[in-house]
Amino acid sequence: MRILKLLILVFVLGITSKTSAQEIYNADYSFTIEGLAAGENMRLAYYLGDKQYIKQESLSQEGGLVNFKIDTLHVGLCMLVFPDNNYFEFVAKEPRVIMKTNKDDVIGAMEVIASEENAKLYEYLKYNNQRQMDLQKIEGNAQLNDEQKATMRMDMNQKGQVRQKEFVEKYPNSFMAKLISASMEYVPKDAPEGLSDDEINAFRFYEYRKHYFDNIDFSQSDLLYSPVYHPKLMAYTDQLTLQQPDSLIAATEYLLGKASANDEYFKYTLITLLNKFAKTKVICQDEVYLHLVDNYYLSGKAVWMDEEGLTKLKVSADNLRNNLCGKLAVNFELPDVNGTKQSLYAQSAEYTILAFMQTDCIPCEKVLEELSNMDQAVLPSFKVVTVFREGDQTAWKGVLMNKTKDNWVNLMNVDGALNSERDYNVQSYPTLYLLDKDKRIVLKRISASQIVDYMNTVNN
Repeated sequence: MRILKLLILVFVLGITSKTSAQEIYNADYSFTIEGLAAGENMRLAYYLGDKQYIKQESLSQEGGLVNFKIDTLHVGLCMLVFPDNNYFEFVAKEPRVIMKTNKDDVIGAMEVIASEENAKLYEYLKYNNQRQMDLQKIEGNAQLNDEQKATMRMDMNQKGQVRQKEFVEKYPNSFMAKLISASMEYVPKDAPEGLSDDEINAFRFYEYRKHYFDNIDFSQSDLLYSPVYHPKLMAYTDQLTLQQPDSLIAATEYLLGKASANDEYFKYTLITLLNKFAKTKVICQDEVYLHLVDNYYLSGKAVWMDEEGLTKLKVSADNLRNNLCGKLAVNFELPDVNGTKQSLYAQSAEYTILAFMQTDCIPCEKVLEELSNMDQAVLPSFKVVTVFREGDQTAWKGVLMNKTKDNWVNLMNVDGALNSERDYNVQSYPTLYLLDKDKRIVLKRISASQIVDYMNTVNN
């Protein structure tokens, strides 16, 4: 029996779709669990992507009987959760399920009385459970050396792969077969003859990526309600895609094209990708977020969004449009400490560090010190331009005197002449940009140390 580490204790229906949902109606699920006391609060939960949600709660009866009567439930993998968050899984695909087991040995003692799907599930789980115990015996056998253990592990793993294929062939239409197939690694075909080692590796990689989702039927939503789809979605974007905006945008288009075969897959995939790139800490990947907002949300394809939500997304997207990596930074003219207006574009330097600051800001003072201490050998031709949020002039001059250098250009955003939120997406202070000699954005929303790291890479 496994422990549920994260269970969201709310009742939600998740994603619904009138056109393509796979649902069970009037489900009657009964579980008899020997060793379970009466009056225990048991929960029936389901997967949705990488989360788990409670569908219904029920108190156990005498003899360990737990019963759930559910009006509608998505086809997929569910779990019965104990009060201590231990749980066991079962397939929800039939309207009637009757299962019996022992609390102390759920898999080994499982008896499926009514449910062909769960009989197949536990046939496989019992085999896999025994296999895991055999592996543990190998690891604990002091008479075997490391080489012998490795050989035996490899042999057992190969037998496990054969057993998986046999199971899929034996029960091709079962939900468990779908789970196994979707989890199996695709083995790329042999590369053409005459290729170099690098070309062979590239061939295998692209062949593997091309077939990565072959065993997921996007026209059916059942695997969305299992732990299988979300990790594959993340692996495709994080591990099988070059982490550059153009490549990531192409990947999101590919994924959403696949997911468009089913309303539920499309909604989940789009929401997941949007949240991923909204929260990304990787510099310059916000271009992917902007692409998703413009091409899917603001274009009307996210039909579930209300006007208020769309308005918020539009504002967040508009705050990114003018400051994407590779674009010219928005020019501005602001007064310096002497009241003389200075233009960003008038600053001549190989690189310009543009620093948005405010007074009475300890993190800002720390960053100013870091910028002051930068090694001239690392940044041989750069200029620092600070733009302070409008505030007390005396406090501003005090910061400049103690924390900046004489050759810096220090400006104040008087009367909000520069819309720093719209043009530079300044949400907090300090915020740093690195611009090239043409004032194109090289890096954004970075630390002083990241600027040094970047310049070290360029110089080398």
